[in-house]
This record gives sequence, C-alpha cells and structure tokens, in this order.
Amino acid sequence: MLARSYPTISRLLTWIFLPIMLACGVGYGILLQSLPKSSGSIYHEGLTAPVKIVRDKRAIPHIVADTDQDAFFALGYVHAQDRLWQMNFNRRLAQGRLSEIQGRESLESDKFMRTLGFSHAAQSDLQSLDLAAREALMSYSNGVNAWINEGNILPIEFYIHDTEPELWQPSDSLLISKWMAFNLGRNNLNFEVALDLLVKEIGVAKAFEMFPDVNAKANSTIKVTGLVERQTQLGLLAQNDQLQRRFGFIDNALGSNAWAVSGRFTESGRPLLGSDPHLLVQIPTMFYLAEIQGDRLHVSGATFPGIPVVLAGRNESIAWGTTNMIADVQDIYVVRTNPLDDNQYEVDGQWLDMKVEEELIHVKSDFPGFLTDPIPPIKWQVRRTTHGPLVSDAIGRVEHPLALRWTGFDDSDKSYQSFLKINYAENWSSFKSAFKGYAVPASNFIYADVHGDIGLFAGGKIPIRTSSDGRLPVPGWQSNYDWEGYIPLELTPQTINPDKGYIANSNNKNHSEDYPFMVSHLWAAPYRFEGISQKLEDHIQNGRKLTAQDFIELQGNTESLQVKELLTFLQNLTPTTSAQRATITRLKEWEGSLSIDSTEAVIYLVWLRHFRGLLIGDDLRGSVLHEERANRLQFLTGLRNPKFISRVINQAEDLQFDWCDRIDTNIHETCEDLALSALDEAIKEIDRKIGTDTSWGEVLTVNYTHQAFTNIQFLDFIFNRSIGKGGDRFSINSANWAYLDDEGYQVNTTANFRQVIDLNDWSNSGFINDTGQSGNIISRHYDDNILPFKELKLWPMHIKAIEDSESLSILKLEPAKQTREKKEP
Repeated sequence: MLARSYPTISRLLTWIFLPIMLACGVGYGILLQSLPKSSGSIYHEGLTAPVKIVRDKRAIPHIVADTDQDAFFALGYVHAQDRLWQMNFNRRLAQGRLSEIQGRESLESDKFMRTLGFSHAAQSDLQSLDLAAREALMSYSNGVNAWINEGNILPIEFYIHDTEPELWQPSDSLLISKWMAFNLGRNNLNFEVALDLLVKEIGVAKAFEMFPDVNAKANSTIKVTGLVERQTQLGLLAQNDQLQRRFGFIDNALGSNAWAVSGRFTESGRPLLGSDPHLLVQIPTMFYLAEIQGDRLHVSGATFPGIPVVLAGRNESIAWGTTNMIADVQDIYVVRTNPLDDNQYEVDGQWLDMKVEEELIHVKSDFPGFLTDPIPPIKWQVRRTTHGPLVSDAIGRVEHPLALRWTGFDDSDKSYQSFLKINYAENWSSFKSAFKGYAVPASNFIYADVHGDIGLFAGGKIPIRTSSDGRLPVPGWQSNYDWEGYIPLELTPQTINPDKGYIANSNNKNHSEDYPFMVSHLWAAPYRFEGISQKLEDHIQNGRKLTAQDFIELQGNTESLQVKELLTFLQNLTPTTSAQRATITRLKEWEGSLSIDSTEAVIYLVWLRHFRGLLIGDDLRGSVLHEERANRLQFLTGLRNPKFISRVINQAEDLQFDWCDRIDTNIHETCEDLALSALDEAIKEIDRKIGTDTSWGEVLTVNYTHQAFTNIQFLDFIFNRSIGKGGDRFSINSANWAYLDDEGYQVNTTANFRQVIDLNDWSNSGFINDTGQSGNIISRHYDDNILPFKELKLWPMHIKAIEDSESLSILKLEPAKQTREKKEP
C-alpha cells in the first residue's frame, strides 16, 4: 500500500506544486522588471538638456541638471520609479476615490474626503501660484508621467487592486500637500469634539481642571458648551479612530524635535542644526531622500513623494527643520438649519443658502467581482456654509450639523510656493519673506545659515478670535464667533540669534507669556524640549564644543523627564503585599532609564497605563451604558495634558477635586491607594502576558504597516515590518504608544526622518528615513533603513561626499530626438 502511494505523490508534485512554483518564479521574474532602471540612458520629451541621476548604494538619488526645471522633472521621475503606488494611493485617498479600487471598506473614508473637498481646493490654489511655482509643478508632473508612459512593469499593489496609475497633474501635488497639512492640523477638530463630550460626562468644572486655560488672554467658551448631541460626537470620534487605523490619519501625540546651536559653541565654528519629525509609522515611509541640483537650486533633504520640494534639509546657504506648532487653526461651528429646508442655515437671524454639490462615488464590486452584481454609483451630497463643509454629514445627517472652519480652506493658499522659495533662500531675510501667502501646516521653522545666524520662525495662518478661545464648538448662527482675521506675518512668534546661543522646539509653547495673541491650547508637554535644552546647556556650561555626533546621540536619547517627575512617588509607596514589596524594591534600584533593554521600564510604563486609567475611569464609567463614551475619551488622559497626573499626585494647590478618591466606592481612596491598585494590575499583566524578565524593547513594537494591506491577513504579513523600541512619549527619541488588547503596546508615532547638518561642511551632514527609499516590496531598499535608523546611523547626502567612497550607478535622462533637433542651430 505504501509503495503504491509514491507515484501518486510524485504526480501530485508534478501536476500541482511544480506549476505553482513555476508560476511564482515567472511572476517574480516579471516583477523584478518593476525595479528602477539605475544606469544607461533614457530619452524623454520635456527635457531641455541631459540630466544625470546618480544613485548611491542606499538608492538615494543625486540629481544634476543644467536647469531647475529639468531637475524637477528628474525628481518626478525618481519619485515615480520608487514610490508610484504610494503617490497613487495618497492621491486617491485625498480625492475620496479609494472605493474604486478597494470597494465598500473605503466608502466611509471617501465620504469624509469628498466632504472636505480637497480636490476643489487644490484646483483653486493652483491658479493663485506664481509662474515659477506652476512651472516647477508642471515639470515635476512631466517627470512622473514620463516614467508612467514608458510602460514599465508596475509594483505588485497595482495588480492586486487591478488598477493602473493615472497621469499626474500639477494640482495633484497641491492635493497631496493639502491632505498632509490637514492631517497635521486636525487634532483641533477631534479635541473640540472630545472635550465637549468630556464636559457632558464629568461637568464643566472637572473638565476644565483637567484641561485648564493655558492662555491668560483667551476668552472663555464655557457658556457655549452642550451644543452638540452625544451621538454626533461619538460618531465623529469613531470615524476618527477608523481613519487613524486604516489610512494614517494622525490625531494625538504629534511631535517633532528641532534645534540649532550657534557657531560660538560648535567645534566647526559655524551653526549645527538637527531635526526629526515624529509622524505615523508606515511602510513605505512618508519621506524620500534626495539631492537636487539645477542652475540656481542646490538642495538636499527630505521630500514627500508627490510634491516637488524639499520639506526639511539644506541648500548652499541655509538649513532648516520643522516642528508642528499645534496651533489652533480649526473651529467647529454648530449649524442651525431651516426646519422647512435643511439646505439653508441661519446667520444673525437670516436664512442663507448652503452651497450644495452632488458627487458620484464609484464602488468596486465585492470579491469575486465576476460572481457579484455591480454596485451602482453612490450619489453623495456635499454641503458647505461660510464656515466650511458640514463634516458631520460624513456620518449621516443630524439635527444640528457641524461645519469645519480651517485655515487651509481659504482661497489663494500659497503654501507650496512658500516651501519652494525656502529651498532658494540665502539668508534670514529671504527665508522670512518666503512665508508671504503661507497658510498650512502651521509650523515652527528652525533655521541656521552659513553666515552664522540661527532662528525660529512660526509660519502659518493663525486665527484671531474675539468671542471664543477655540476649545469648544461655537454657535454658527452668531457672526460674533467668526474669526477677526489672522496674526500678521510680522507678528508671528519668531526669534533670531538668542543670547543663550541655541534654539530648540519640541512642539512646546513658542512664545513668551506676554505674547498678545492666542496660538494654541494644545502645546506638547515641555519634557522633550527641556531634555534637549539641558543637554545643550551641559555642553555649553562645561565648555565642550558640540559636534554633529553629539546631535546624533541626542536624537537617540531615551531618557524621559516625566519618569523622573513620577518615579519618586512610585518608589516611596508603602507596599501591602509581598508582590508589591518585591516590585517596589526593584524600582528603587532603577534610575529611570527607558532603554530598549530595561526590564524596570516595563513595570513603570505598564503601571502608568493602569494608574492613568484608574484616575478618571470612575468618572467616565458611571454605568455600563457609558462604556462607549468612556472608551472614546480615555485617550485624553495623560496624552493631551500629561502634567495633570503630576499635579494630582503632588496635590497642586489650585486643584478643586480629589481625583484619586473614586466616586464608585464608599471609602476614601488616596493617590497612594490608587497607585497600589494600579501596581497590582501591572504585576498581573506582566506575569500573565509579558513575562517578568522581558525588556521594554521586547514589549514595545514599532509596526511599519502598509497603507493598503494593514488589516488584510497574509498580505500584512508580507508587506509589514516591525522592530523593538525604547523610550516613551516624552523622551527625545520619542515613542508614542497605545495599548490594544489584541496587539499589546504598539508605537503609532515616532521619528520618521532624521537630519544633522553642519553649516561648515556639507559633507559632514547626515540624513536618514526610517524604512528605506523604495516602496517596492521586492527591492532591498524597501526596508534596509529600519535597523540603521534604530542604530542612529545617518547617510551623507552630498554627491562629493560619496562619489569617491563607493560605487555609484548613473542614469542619464536625455532630451528626445525632436527636442535636440530644435536646439541645434
């Protein structure tokens, strides 16, 4: 019997598995052709002269062209070579057209994006740009389309989704820019909704004790709370959760670091600048490294695929990095509609007609398409008032709709033009003048130049309010709640060459207490800023000149000043059980390091999660019926105002409430009681789920998720990557994490790009993104930066610094024959 089974097994291998293996081999061979051509010559229309694209061993392109327009053409070409799927996906996301390739699962996202109307805004913005900006966009688009029109094998995502890339248009770059800016500024929208819901749950007094007014000159909006129904609030917060998980929408814990030091305190005698933006982790990463040289332009740094400009980097005269200002640039207006016509809204006692547009959303048939009926196009009505689109329509029509006012919706947004001018700036004066017409994202620009200047300039439109402070939704039917204008460009927070010899910002307050305007209520806690400042002060006070390597090491610092603020309290608890005693004894020997190999960091951070939950959990969970609302609000505690925890345990004098005394018990609990309860929960979790000798780097994971395949089994296994990490939300090497029952401790935002720039020596500067240059899964550059990024390695980004030290591949883009003939006399 056994012998007779051998031929059967042989035939099975021959007729089933062998063809599968052959098909896979052939398919892989075909997909190899989707990798960028990096040598030889290719001829294209749209070029005026040959362009040289030199790729180093990390696939970073160094573009050398005779004209700036040809350089932008080449940038579009290499973006398409390496990141076309990412560009295509982001464009569809911003347009509200993902359902065309992903089906019903993207319908809610499409409704939201159509409601926002970025496509219309991008078309309008294009007309407001000057000729140089429009020409750069057109040259870039021609470069993208040149690669598409070559008929290359596409990345595998296109075949999985059964789609082809559409030609790139200049307005598409502005569309991507608008989506990115909204993503960086939408924390105001969700905070207003969540804070208003919190007021409903725990009352005005408690809510504003958790989130006190940090601006002495701000106007109170407590009198207008309660305008939004709970179901509308819950619906918008639920939608936010879905968008954040699936599509990279960022809400909380946005962060970045940037600092510059005067040449007085550097080894080179000229300024040093370092920066690292902290955005959502994904693969491919948001940033693409490039060096671009034309006739006037010579710039290196981080680009964003789809946009022809360096967002952070250096040219031959200046260097710059950015941090999110977290300015309050959005307001929610509650709309009072006409009972007889819900397309009319009230303003000062008069009914005005909304601007109403109907769009068609095409939806891909359910899988398998050949066995299912086509889904008819969905008619989607978009309504707008003078305060902006009705964002609540995206979750369904409600009795009191919500309109979103955002600075990015204003006409004549010249933000792209400003970034382009920054790329050409030669000094502080031309750098500042570049911001004329700049709107979004509101950012702190940290600056340094070869002349020895360092500075900070707060760029972006920041509203001036007279009847509110921007923290809560306001009545849209009363015009006194309208914005009065914007902070004048010359009065935005800015500084140049401070006496202390350095400038730093980590999303903390960027102005003095006597500043006359309100900028934000959501400043990041100053832990990262203070950590950077302390390290720089130590060097300066000790007379040690700073080097680029010092900056790199500072970017990797995992110390958290919040730990030092809370650790003494935890170490001094009086244990009541042997398990508590053993754990506290371990912590007494711990200095607070959140290094990747620390096991005590696990105890501390798991304890902190439970303590934070207990602190207001009783206020939010008055009954089982409140559970959904409580879950939506938990993210507020400890994230938006982490100083609140320190104020509670230290019994700050201005606190009115005893937050540690639980309202759901008949006994009086102290903060020590609550801390010990949290410690018990932490010990249980570590024993059952984690392991007592497990390090923080084994517990905390950075999951680089693919935008299109994040939640698709098997595909996410193939396309996603992960690595362990140290630090926490408040360390300079930031790791903003969230806990999910089924996934554990996952980092959702952290550094995505690092740069350290020596203004004395371009070749001594370094750059790196967090995953790799390529978005193509079969490229070795898809993930080859993940480990070096963790190890704080940076790559040189000046062609002269690499051409003698490594083998280079050179691709020449040549003008098409007819173009060359026209140039001949």
